[in-house]
Amino acid sequence: HVRAMPEVLPGHGHKPGSPAKFDMALTSNGIQPRTLEGDHQKIHVDILLGMRVGQVCIIFTLPHQFGTYLRALAYIEWFTPLRELDCSSGLH
Repeated sequence: HVRAMPEVLPGHGHKPGSPAKFDMALTSNGIQPRTLEGDHQKIHVDILLGMRVGQVCIIFTLPHQFGTYLRALAYIEWFTPLRELDCSSGLH
């Protein structure tokens, strides 16, 4: 379940507003990580290979003149692709 909700401005009277909410998405392009097998264990190598992180900004449907789609579409702002681990922090 992914959400993209615009900002709601405060209403007249006492109804408070709320900030915009945009979920993050971790997607895969179908590349499978390599698996090395050792003594009674499997070690996944390049587990994030082919994975992309983005922020879902808008979820929408197109008007019928552009065709019929069974699912909603999304506009996503993509972050820089994940690379190898940083030596000092151990993070991507």
